[in-house]
Amino acid sequence: MIDLNLYRVFDAVYRERNLTLAGRRLGVSQPAVSNALGRLRSHYNDPLFIRRGREMRPTALAERIVPTVQQALMMLGETLEPGR
Repeated sequence: MIDLNLYRVFDAVYRERNLTLAGRRLGVSQPAVSNALGRLRSHYNDPLFIRRGREMRPTALAERIVPTVQQALMMLGETLEPGR
């Protein structure tokens, strides 16, 4: 079973394109983001993001799953905060 918090990390890295900035967004360290991303990479057997200079660029797989991940996170957020 996969930890759903890993998808928050995935979304933050996708939005920020940077592990340090993703960590700041989430309130965790860059090594914690790197560790979570490593777990997702193992799960999907794909790098998900590839470093290009200072930016983390999404792979084709990451681009395919990001809409579903973002929609799921939004739905979970609505469930946890009804009426928002």
